[in-house]
Amino acid sequence: MKKLYEKTPVWVAYTILFAAIVTVTFGTLHQSGATTIWNLDGIAQHYPILREFYRILHGTTHQSLFSWSWNLGLGANQMTTFAYYVVGDPFSYLIALFSADKIEFGYWMLTLLRLYVVGLSFMALAKQLRLKRAGTLFGSLIYTFNGFTFYVSFHHPFFLLPLIFFPLLCLFIDRIYHGHSSLGLTIVTALALVSNLYFAYVLAIGAFIFAIVRYFELRQKHVLNRSIIRTIGTFLLALIGALLLASVILIPVIISMLHSSRSGAAIFANGLTTYPALYYLRLPAALINANGTVYYWTILGLSGITLMAIIWTMRRFKRYWALNTLIILTAVGLLLPQIAAIMNVMSTPSNRWLLLAQLLFAIVSAVFIDRLSELTVRDFYWFMGSAIALALGFWCANGFIFKTGSHFFMSFGLFLTVLLIIAVALLKPLPATQLKSLLLLVITINLMNTGLGFYSSNYSDAPKNEVQTGTAAQWTTDFFDKADQYLKKMDHTFYRTATSSDYYTTPTVGNNISMLLGTHSISSYYSVQSGYVDAFNRELGNAQTAMNNPTGNADNRTTMLNLLGVKYLFTRQDDWTSHAPHPYGFNAIKTKNGQPKLFADHPVYQLGNGTGTILLKNKNALPLAYLQSKQLNKKAFNRLSQPDKEQALLTGAQTDNPVSGIGQVTPKKISKTVPYSVTTTSLPVTTLQQAIGYRLDNNVNQSLSAKHVKNADQLTPKEAAQYAAATNLTHPSKTVTNLLKQNQQLITKNQKANQSGLTTMTSDLLGQRQTYQLTLKQPQRYKNCELYVELSGIKASFASTSDRQTLASNRYKMAGTPFTKSQRLNSWRTIVKSPFFDSYDLTVSANHTKTDFTQLGINNMSDYEPKHQLLLNMGYSTRLRKTISLSFTNAKQLHFKRVRIIAVPFGRQYRQETTHLQRQALNHLTVTNNHVSGTSSTDKPTILTTSIPYSSGWHLTVDGRATTTQQVNSGFVGARIPAGRHRIKLTYTTPGLKIGFIATLIGVFFLAGLIIWVIFRRRTLSKAA
Repeated sequence: MKKLYEKTPVWVAYTILFAAIVTVTFGTLHQSGATTIWNLDGIAQHYPILREFYRILHGTTHQSLFSWSWNLGLGANQMTTFAYYVVGDPFSYLIALFSADKIEFGYWMLTLLRLYVVGLSFMALAKQLRLKRAGTLFGSLIYTFNGFTFYVSFHHPFFLLPLIFFPLLCLFIDRIYHGHSSLGLTIVTALALVSNLYFAYVLAIGAFIFAIVRYFELRQKHVLNRSIIRTIGTFLLALIGALLLASVILIPVIISMLHSSRSGAAIFANGLTTYPALYYLRLPAALINANGTVYYWTILGLSGITLMAIIWTMRRFKRYWALNTLIILTAVGLLLPQIAAIMNVMSTPSNRWLLLAQLLFAIVSAVFIDRLSELTVRDFYWFMGSAIALALGFWCANGFIFKTGSHFFMSFGLFLTVLLIIAVALLKPLPATQLKSLLLLVITINLMNTGLGFYSSNYSDAPKNEVQTGTAAQWTTDFFDKADQYLKKMDHTFYRTATSSDYYTTPTVGNNISMLLGTHSISSYYSVQSGYVDAFNRELGNAQTAMNNPTGNADNRTTMLNLLGVKYLFTRQDDWTSHAPHPYGFNAIKTKNGQPKLFADHPVYQLGNGTGTILLKNKNALPLAYLQSKQLNKKAFNRLSQPDKEQALLTGAQTDNPVSGIGQVTPKKISKTVPYSVTTTSLPVTTLQQAIGYRLDNNVNQSLSAKHVKNADQLTPKEAAQYAAATNLTHPSKTVTNLLKQNQQLITKNQKANQSGLTTMTSDLLGQRQTYQLTLKQPQRYKNCELYVELSGIKASFASTSDRQTLASNRYKMAGTPFTKSQRLNSWRTIVKSPFFDSYDLTVSANHTKTDFTQLGINNMSDYEPKHQLLLNMGYSTRLRKTISLSFTNAKQLHFKRVRIIAVPFGRQYRQETTHLQRQALNHLTVTNNHVSGTSSTDKPTILTTSIPYSSGWHLTVDGRATTTQQVNSGFVGARIPAGRHRIKLTYTTPGLKIGFIATLIGVFFLAGLIIWVIFRRRTLSKAA
């Protein structure tokens, strides 16, 4: 046994155990029919991007990586958009080796390959740190398989990349301290910079902290081979070389990031001073159990050996002060949202930086395994005490009960198993090989258990959130029920498309399926989006704007769609059948029989929308590039409401600075403010009759003599009298009477506040949120209009834990059922475990239109942004709309400074304006990847107005002469065009690419020189020896 152990290379043992763990964990996921493609970002972002990247590599998409693409929303740079995902990931290029019908399989295999290399990376560092064979093997397995890596493997597989780079960065930093060259650090740093700018930021902080701590550790041991000045110089040399090598990707990406929708938009730490209480309460369980809902990306799931290793090293603080310092820094970082925000590029408090801590945990575990012979009985007492403390911590944090999922007990049981083995070894010393073999067996089972916590349906619902095998490829083909294929055959011009707002209802703010289908959708879902497009949408108050998807489907606002050149709209068959409103000017494409052409539903398991598709064509869409003869007066434009601003853009171009020779026009107010009255349509319990109905409706335990009654909330006085005795309300108690009185006062106060317009939406003393109806006055005047609900000065207030407990008590009192101490405790547990995180939903509906707005909570790590003003589109209709209903969830109250209903009329004048601009289109308009060209013929100067997202990469020539471009309409490319007939050509080049290429070329020469110097130095030293 010992000889076999000594002869087997560590990487071979690692490979065998890797295969075993993958077979059990990922194999379980495969057995359930699922893939590693998440049904959120996986199918919406990662899979479509990898599939498009495959087509780029094979040259089948007629799209260069270093060019403009019209399939990325309104248009964007292909490379800088994909740089966050695949461009700098060397593993993504291997997808080219798979056949086109095996991309889904390739997605899975590349995830496993990255995971395998994670362990190899640790082995390289372990060799540099002189860890022994056992420590290296244990550390590699613990670093490869932990809660964090299992989580990202089936949610964000490219997040495995920094786990590969970080040990290598630490390795080459350590080599520099030991007198070696900067060559390795230069190459790895360059790869990290290219892989992903966010990863580079996090890795830079991690590497810097390691470099500082490691320097003082080696200095204390007197093993530094360089002076501090020479060491800093070597690091700077490596950094400069890496920056030069990476510049061809890095410089364009930095320029793109500086002008992205995220630049300066995020609220630091989501405004948090501390995390919500639930976060801290979940930490004890999270230490060993990564299973369950993840908050703030805090994913630990440490093995039992790792926990013991941390305790063991902390007991020897002076000896392992470097490791212990890093452990303390990690613990502090977990407690403060400000630390998470700093590590997350000064934005949301996401603990994704824990990817760095995984290396620390693995090294601590490896050191512990290599020093097993130093274990003492006192160590065991500490381990035992820590196990008890962990159990007590979980018990307290869980509401003083051990009621939880079985996976926690499996994890805790394996922790105790390690403890038992150590106890036996201390009582009866075992041979080192035998002890380590036993621990290796347990740790392998422990790591399998961690993975099963994610991938097994016996422990988690997570497998239900993974796309089923074969589904991804089908959905990316049948997304529009083949309507897109019909469109390609029918229309060979350049066009843009959108979908009705509820065409698909998914939790993400968008998806990138249309990129694969070439429909030029205005919606896109990427981490890096144009800040100029974002500015346009915010200027006009697009309610669908998010940092990851600035445009969405423009809330299906007629004029916004026209300004963006949307020629076709995909809408649901059931919406069309039920006469749901659609934007003005959009009409169904019809068959030869004059009936709307129906594209039958192509069902896709788990992802389909369950209905067919109707394709609408827009007769008012503006061309990609046209000429405006007027510019808008800036001051007058800024005074307009958001609906009027978009109408004004049809009459002139909006520019930041006046354009010489172009006449100004003062935009007019087109919209109408609709007067309305407010009523409450819900039924708060304010009368004895309603109280009787409430008790009948909440007689869930059949504790009353009356059985359950249908429509109990709508009892007649006669029925109420009949059930009064049965509900014990013949003579209501003082408590019930007071509740009814207080509820009536609350509702009366709310009605008074809303007399002159809606200002407050509230819930009653039972926690029932009221619904409100806005009744339009003279509604016939607003037919043939697009209606908007404008809410300004929005403030939401939420019930505290004690308030929610009081509401629960009130419900029990009103229902006439006892609220025992046990029930109070259970209620408290439920409330504590289900905070609202300042998130709420607002639903506005009218006739066949329903618009939902979700205020994302402080636990959202991507698009959190508190909205204080909303403009919700209720759609265009030729029919009479008398009322608009509003309801909300989660919040205790919603307060508004003002709520307006705005009507925007559409008719002959509108058609004249859009027709005029259509005639002002550039003649012979040609659109290719990097070029837009045409001719103009005017008798006076005009402003070239486009819906091409502004970028310094767009260069304009007029008759071959370079002409300066400028922003128009807040976010698009424009320019002054002189009178006469001209040839106009816009050409795109990636900003920063040229200088980046030159810098990279210099970096290559730098690297070559460094390699030659290293070879020469080695030969010199060899001869000297």
